Amino acid sequence: MPRNETVISVFVASPSDVSEERKALESVVHELNKTWSKNLNLRIDLIKWETDVHPGFGAYSQDVINEQINDEYDVFIAMFWGRIGSPTHKAASGTIEEFDRAYRKYTANKDSVDIMVYFKDQPLPPSKIDYDQLKNIQNLQSELGEKGSLYWMFENTEDFESLLRTHLSMVAQKWSSKYSSAHQEISTTLDIAIREEAKSIDESDDYGLLDFIEIYEDRMFDMTSALAAMTEATEKIGHQFNRRADEISALKDAGEHSDPKKARRVIKLSSDDMERYSEIMELQIKLTAESREEAFDALSKALSVYVDFKDEENTADLNDLEDSLMQMRDAAGGTIGGLSGFRGTVANLPRLTIQINKAKRRAVKVLDTVLEEVKITVSSSNDVLKIINELKNK
Repeated sequence: MPRNETVISVFVASPSDVSEERKALESVVHELNKTWSKNLNLRIDLIKWETDVHPGFGAYSQDVINEQINDEYDVFIAMFWGRIGSPTHKAASGTIEEFDRAYRKYTANKDSVDIMVYFKDQPLPPSKIDYDQLKNIQNLQSELGEKGSLYWMFENTEDFESLLRTHLSMVAQKWSSKYSSAHQEISTTLDIAIREEAKSIDESDDYGLLDFIEIYEDRMFDMTSALAAMTEATEKIGHQFNRRADEISALKDAGEHSDPKKARRVIKLSSDDMERYSEIMELQIKLTAESREEAFDALSKALSVYVDFKDEENTADLNDLEDSLMQMRDAAGGTIGGLSGFRGTVANLPRLTIQINKAKRRAVKVLDTVLEEVKITVSSSNDVLKIINELKNK
C-alpha cells in the first residue's frame, strides 16, 4: 500500500579528526530510521560530501561541494575536536564555510534550518596537537557564544551517540510536525503512531520504552554498587593508612632504638595494603565503566521514545528519571573531593623501598582512572539532565 513519508535532511560537516564521530552519527541515524520508518512514516536522510558529492569543477574545491549540496537540508550538524580544518578561499576551513552558509540560511529564516554544533572534550595525542588549530577552536567557540549558540561538549564517542539519539529525536519531532501541518494529506501523526508502537511493545522483537528503562535501572544499580564498593575500599585503606602512620611515628619516636626489621615490616604491610586496594579498585572501575556506558545508552534510547509521548503519566516518569539521575550525579560528585585528597596522600608517600614505590605508583594510576570515570559520570548525567529538562519544557 502506498504511504506518505516525512524525510528530514541532515547535513554533517566536520574536519577529518572526528571520523569516529561521523561513523557514530551514521550508526545512530540508521538505528533511528529502522524504528521511525516502520512506525512513524519518518526517515532521516543523512547528507555527506563523501556520498552526496561527485567530481566536478568550480571556483575552488569547496565551491563544488557547496553547489552540489546547495543548502537543501533541514538540519546542519557540525563536529569539532582539535582542529577546524584547512582554509578555503572564503573561510578559515571548509567546515567553517559550510557553517557560515548554514548560519546565513538561519538568519534569513530561523524556521528554515536547525544548527547543532558539538565539540569533543577529550585530550589529544601529542602527535596530533596543533596549537594554531586549537587556538582556532577556542576562537570558534567564542564566536558561537557571541552569535547566541548553545553548543554541546562530549567526552567520548559513546556520550556523543547518546546525545545525538535524543537531540535528533527532538528535532525530528519538530520537523515532522511542521511537514504534517503543511501537508494535510498525511493522515498518521507522530502521536498516534507512537501510541500504536507502545501498544505492541511486548509483541515486538525490537526493544521498546519499557525495555530501555529496565536496562537503565539494572545498569544504574550495578554502577551504584560498584561505586559503593570503591568508596568502602577507600575508607578501609584510609583507616589502615592511619594505623600504619601511627606505627611509623612510634618508630620515629624510638629514634636510634627503633627496630629496623619492624620498620621494614610496617613498610611492607603498607605496600601490601595498597596492592590489595588497587586490585579491588581495578575490578570495580571496569564494572563501573561498563555499567555506565550501558545505562546511559539505554537511557538515551528511552528518551528518544519519550520525545513523542505527551501524557501526564510519562511526564511523571520523566520526573522520576530526573530525580534518580540527580541523586546519582550528586553521589558521584561527592566522592571527587575525598578521592582527590586520598590520591594526594598516596602520591606524597616517601620513597622508602622499591616495593612501596611500585605499589604507590599503581595506586595513584588507579585513583586517576577512578577520578576520570567519576567525572565522566557526572558530565554524562548533566548532559542527560539538560535533555530531560528540555523535554519537560516542550
